[in-house]
Amino acid sequence: MIYNNAESMVGDTPLLKINCEELKNATVYVKMESCNPTGSIKDRACLSNIHDAINSEKLRPGKTILDASSGNMACALAYFGSMMGYPVKVICNTKLTADKRDFIEYFGAELEVFGDLTIQGNRMCNELAQTEEGKEKYCFLDQLHNPANPLASYNTLGPEILKEIPDVAAIVGSMGSGGSMCGLSRYIKEQNPNIKIFTSEADTGTKIPGTGSFVDGEYVTPFITELRTRVDDSFLVNQSQAENRTEQLAKQGVFAGFQAGGVLEALIRGVQKHNIEGNVVMVIGDAGWKNMEKLKQLIKK
Repeated sequence: MIYNNAESMVGDTPLLKINCEELKNATVYVKMESCNPTGSIKDRACLSNIHDAINSEKLRPGKTILDASSGNMACALAYFGSMMGYPVKVICNTKLTADKRDFIEYFGAELEVFGDLTIQGNRMCNELAQTEEGKEKYCFLDQLHNPANPLASYNTLGPEILKEIPDVAAIVGSMGSGGSMCGLSRYIKEQNPNIKIFTSEADTGTKIPGTGSFVDGEYVTPFITELRTRVDDSFLVNQSQAENRTEQLAKQGVFAGFQAGGVLEALIRGVQKHNIEGNVVMVIGDAGWKNMEKLKQLIKK
């Protein structure tokens, strides 16, 4: 396959069949979002948000792209902003891994770490963008509230899965900030309301990058509110469960962070609880290399 630019490499990620001994009547496939250019599902939403801003003329040459992130969106903005000729400023929370920090800085984005939750950085971005200087300098993409965010997965991720596995019985992903799973579930339920949608969430006291901890009061975006009207079940995952499932994935060649392990845990519990038979797809958020700081914990054990 020949690509003319990096943007065209986003999406059409492979599906990898894995063995899951706990499930006797279900076949599990991993949607390898780690194969996007920056190793993350957020590449889809990033491009959607940027192109929407350009088309609406909110983003013009000379303006700086601004947004808040727990890490993956910040990486995508740094990468695509650099290629498209826009300066980028990102405000990340303390979930940011050292690997993602290095990536962001390598691609020349201005990085500031603030707060424990993405919504705190989001509010800071909004304040910056509303100052007299900020109105001229910044284009705040606002991934937590931007309709172009879930639209990316509605237009691409959902159709890709149904094209490859039209008889899929269930799809599982991390709740995260809601954008990707909101758009995916919107498309899937429109096509076939009988397909089950399950999500993973972080259990109390658990901080898993890319996995929302709503039991501990993490901000509920409009996308999550919409998503919850379509989710058939959601499962709380603790750190130990996420680690064990991440190791299980690694043994089959799926190099991913703890977010993916949490999704596999939710998938197994969802399939067992709802007696799902047939093909099941789990959507992983990012690649293992972006999480080595966390994954090293497994080596020490």
